[in-house]
Amino acid sequence: MPKDFNNISFPELLTEYFFEKWLAAKTQESYAGPVRRLRHYFGEDAYPGDISRRMVHRWRSAILSTPQNPNGIAATSWNNYARHLRALYNFGIEQEYIPLEKNPFHGVAVRELQRRHKTLNASDIARAREALELCRRYEVIKHEPSPLHPAWFWSVVVEMFYHTGIRLNQLLTIQGRDINLRQKTFVASADGAKNGRESTLPITEPLYPHLLTLMRSASAAGFKRGDQLFNVNRFSERHRRDVMDTWQVERFFNRLSQYSGGRITPTVSATPWRRT
Repeated sequence: MPKDFNNISFPELLTEYFFEKWLAAKTQESYAGPVRRLRHYFGEDAYPGDISRRMVHRWRSAILSTPQNPNGIAATSWNNYARHLRALYNFGIEQEYIPLEKNPFHGVAVRELQRRHKTLNASDIARAREALELCRRYEVIKHEPSPLHPAWFWSVVVEMFYHTGIRLNQLLTIQGRDINLRQKTFVASADGAKNGRESTLPITEPLYPHLLTLMRSASAAGFKRGDQLFNVNRFSERHRRDVMDTWQVERFFNRLSQYSGGRITPTVSATPWRRT
């Protein structure tokens, strides 16, 4: 129990919420991630009770992707943040941990554009691979980060989406123990799956060397079997987060689109990565 439960901090609020709801570690991260983003914008000293609806609107305007801010997050990501923070605030207000009468995250979702799903054609993936290979060579020769740093890691991410069609949330929940290189299979979690079911999927021959590289690099970096496997922060000289989140992946794909000359995105649907 926090010392002053009428003026609870964000870490304390998360602790109380997780204790009350008894959530799995993967589900806890879906709440902790948006809280990290919020505190990054408003400051580590910000308390839940300090956040007003107008401040939420200001934050939304600052991080949402627009023509003026093409590197911002997608509407789906913002709505995901808002949904989890709204639930967290509902709990805090109901338990009187937060000195607010109204939830500042109520009604702040934005409309998600229903784009026609696009199937990647040969030229799309070829340009993406070429851009990543150029960046990889640059990093090897120059011994410094490229615009798509670390290029070898992001190449694995691109190939994983291309060859498996898994959803972004599923990628982020993969742990080292979920990859079986001997049997050439991996476990895709129920989190983020369209049918809500965990499934075991094959590792295709073209994908195998990429996952082998990732697994060897993870082992060299001291990964444990239960660690998030697709975590750019563990391999990068530039990224410093504890876990990789949707925002980091979307930022990368925005940069990849700029460098490859086409629009390539890790939508939550697997459809764009399925080949004809």
